[in-house]
Amino acid sequence: MTPPSYDLAERPWLPVRAADGAPAPAVGLSELLSRAHALSDIELPIPPASAQLWRVLTLLAARVTGLDAADEAGAWYRTRREVLDAGAFDHNRVEAYFASLPDRFDLFHPERPWAQDPRLRAQCAKTSGVNKLAWGRTAGQNQVWLGGHHHDLAPVPLPPDEAAWHLLATLGYGPSGRCTSRTVDGRSEANSTAGPLRGTVSFHPLGRTLFESLVLNIPFDGDSDDEPGDVEPAPWERDALPDPLGPPQESTGLAGTLLNQASHAVLLVPDPGGDKVVDAYVTWARRDRPVPPTDPFLIHLTSKEGRRYARPADATRAVWRDLDSLLSEDSQDRFRPALLGHLTSTTHLPEKLRRTLRLRAFGFDQDGQTRDRQWFTANTPAVLRWLEDSADASEEAVAARTRIRFTRRSAESLGLRLKHALTDAWKEGNSPSGGSGRTDTGTGPWLRRGLSRYWSEAESEFWRIAMDTEARGPGVAFSRLALAAYDEVTGPYCSRPRVAAVVERHRRALFLRRPTRRTDRGDIT
Repeated sequence: MTPPSYDLAERPWLPVRAADGAPAPAVGLSELLSRAHALSDIELPIPPASAQLWRVLTLLAARVTGLDAADEAGAWYRTRREVLDAGAFDHNRVEAYFASLPDRFDLFHPERPWAQDPRLRAQCAKTSGVNKLAWGRTAGQNQVWLGGHHHDLAPVPLPPDEAAWHLLATLGYGPSGRCTSRTVDGRSEANSTAGPLRGTVSFHPLGRTLFESLVLNIPFDGDSDDEPGDVEPAPWERDALPDPLGPPQESTGLAGTLLNQASHAVLLVPDPGGDKVVDAYVTWARRDRPVPPTDPFLIHLTSKEGRRYARPADATRAVWRDLDSLLSEDSQDRFRPALLGHLTSTTHLPEKLRRTLRLRAFGFDQDGQTRDRQWFTANTPAVLRWLEDSADASEEAVAARTRIRFTRRSAESLGLRLKHALTDAWKEGNSPSGGSGRTDTGTGPWLRRGLSRYWSEAESEFWRIAMDTEARGPGVAFSRLALAAYDEVTGPYCSRPRVAAVVERHRRALFLRRPTRRTDRGDIT
């Protein structure tokens, strides 16, 4: 009987959009690269899977363009400009790359399944279940998260394309803690550390076509001390599988930085025909690892102890509230994604392209173990033309960053005043003593509703001002939004005279300045 097979290089598992933005038929990896110039975008339905997929595609783009080989910055920038000027990936080089790795992109290959570890069949006493693989489903004793009341007594199989998406998400965002037991050389363990992207926001530049976006996502990796050929291959490029108990090794090269930091080992179990994934193993990949390299797509902060770490994702904080930090150069304790340093005006980008560059964020608000709060994605307008560059401080870029900074600060300031006004008015108006007694919910129903309306409308107002090169600043725009949100949520309660008086007093307080302090990421608190 023919073993099941699903070749990711050829099978259509990637949803794409045509040049006009309309949905187009799904493609495999080979066609995606060959036709990237005729496509506008790719995005999986699961944002955490998309973040990991962009790292895979970035490495593939680097391999077929040679941008993974340059060891000197000037040569690298010249090569990138030549690639961009060509307008498309070389079809022959794309075909040659996949031909050099026969069967390595087969999702169900019996010996080398793509991005998986076939040894788990023998090293794990039992499977983990397909629900453990599928993000959003319940598994074991976990609570229902995103709906769909799946349970382990009647697991629903996954189509191969969807299983590949969930595989990507697990490798990037898998939880720490208990996992399926795995025994290697007599050592049995049943716990894993968190995935390298868990709880983070990943930022990616977007060009006019998918081809441009992929090329611009490639970071320069030539500043390391690696000897030629002394770089890690990608998981599907390895001649041998890694030793799970081996000593930690420093990661080198693009694959070492982008893809070889996974803490989880996965193996999909297809049905005999390869039409569905009916089960899966999800367990630990290695016991020890060195300090991981700096991911070029993440914002990093510095702790009080001097340790650099990726800034956590926060589903309540929209991406635009970090825009001035993303556009500005690094500070002593905050570092924008390293990739953005390769996109300034001095790095040999065509001017027409540079002025159209947007930014996309993939985020997942989750703790280090099993609590997944919310995943999200967001796109900005063409703001990367205003990236700060000490070698080329144009008046337009300086003015834009100043406008964005003051607009964001104004929005934050009014948001903070609205928060205090809603909280204090509720507590005073509903306390039996008329003072500061707490209610059962602590802040009452006004706060969440009021802030939700304010921040949703503040985003539209921010982009209107930020993208208007004639605008001088925010003026009273955010004051009006805060006032409208305050009146909307408090108005229905003002039929009681005492509550009406309290509401009016705190309404006036919206326009009183309070002492503020700023956090290490620029927030006003």
